[in-house]
Amino acid sequence: MFLEKIDITKVETCLADAEKIRLQAVLSRDIEELLPYLNTVIKNAVYNHYGKNLTFMKEFRLITLYPRKLTMAKAVNMTDALQVLDWLKDLINDTHRRQKEIPPTFVKKERPTALQIYKWLPGTNCRRCGQLTCLAFAARLLSGENALADCPPLAEPDNSERFNALQGLLE
Repeated sequence: MFLEKIDITKVETCLADAEKIRLQAVLSRDIEELLPYLNTVIKNAVYNHYGKNLTFMKEFRLITLYPRKLTMAKAVNMTDALQVLDWLKDLINDTHRRQKEIPPTFVKKERPTALQIYKWLPGTNCRRCGQLTCLAFAARLLSGENALADCPPLAEPDNSERFNALQGLLE
């Protein structure tokens, strides 16, 4: 096994959501060599080769990997955080095992902005998604708190081009 464990070193109340926690953890092994491979495997990642970090969303949680540590924000609780860390350890080990099959990606992928997403939404502000505006919905799409399927107008046949464009943008 490449990565034996991930140990939590600090837990605090999340700044973005006081109902959740944020944490720091150390990795039992340096994963710097795997970051470009993880950049390929994790579709929504933002990779900084020179800064040696990889940031991505796991549902609504924000995770940043560094060579020997990680940070996570918006974990529901310790149980949730430990489950995500187990998933991440398995992902890192699987990526290491399949490293020869995965082309490394050194390019810095940029996440779309809420405004870029908003431009592809129907723009009706119908509130059927549970948000007050389409822009609020776009922001929650980015945070993982909403999914494209939560927007009923996007499911209408006239909006299939918008739906497909948004799917591509969010990948």
